[in-house]
Amino acid sequence: MPDSRDQQLGVDLSATRRRTTRLQQYVAGNLLADGEFICRHFQQCVESRRVGDDFREGIMSHVGRRFDLTLDGQPLRIVVVGQESGLPKGPSVATFGRRVTLQVRYRQTLNGAGLERRYYAQDGHRGRNPHMRGTTTALRLLLGTGLGTDYEGEFVRPIKGRPFHIFDGFALVNRLLCSAGPPGGSQGRPTSTMARNCGIHFAATLSILEPTIVILQGAKLAKWAAGVLSPARHQTDYLYEAMHDGRRVAVCTFSHPSAHGSVRWGDRPDAPYVSQVVAPTLQAALQLSRDR
Repeated sequence: MPDSRDQQLGVDLSATRRRTTRLQQYVAGNLLADGEFICRHFQQCVESRRVGDDFREGIMSHVGRRFDLTLDGQPLRIVVVGQESGLPKGPSVATFGRRVTLQVRYRQTLNGAGLERRYYAQDGHRGRNPHMRGTTTALRLLLGTGLGTDYEGEFVRPIKGRPFHIFDGFALVNRLLCSAGPPGGSQGRPTSTMARNCGIHFAATLSILEPTIVILQGAKLAKWAAGVLSPARHQTDYLYEAMHDGRRVAVCTFSHPSAHGSVRWGDRPDAPYVSQVVAPTLQAALQLSRDR
């Protein structure tokens, strides 16, 4: 992957402000309004959960304040897609338990998972979980800061403006805005009803964000996302080109960073899956997005 010194990375703050305003308008009209979850499918999804499972509704997306980037003059908008937000534990339940706004989700991701943590625990800072370590690796590769676990390498230096943390330069969108699972656990057990009903919100979010590169984390997620990001042309086993609202999107399909065995890549940036799959696929995705 190219070093950041070889790239011309630009930031369009105004474009991101306009984009997040549109997303907030969609959220207020369809999902969260004055602290109430107003999704028309809410009750149907709650009733579809397994007997005894908890239900956590309305976890909005994280959109970095520097989401609208350009790389060598070409648009670069990165969306990482997870299946759902894990069920929280401890003191964070009160803030992040349910009905989490865009603003709160932004603080949770940038500060709670980014600035206040490190790749591994060090110097009084807690370490990230495997999911966010894998996300860190992917963003460092795409934004040109290079592989590593050092905190300094998590900051991007654009051609204009001050440096920013990589978590401020992407969007984290979950395919499901609600979670269902056993009480006290963090592992979700979503239903097909939830997946079907939430598809409309996922599609609307992508229409507003207009990503140029999408990273899908997990095999089940890739199947659930295919209805919105259906393959138009396969490049490799891990990369395909999709059309969404008439725009080309480079879609990367990886295992979840916390997966078991040889496809796990959320523990260290030199994992074989990173060098053999993630890095070359992201390089190809960057090239594909430049060839728009």
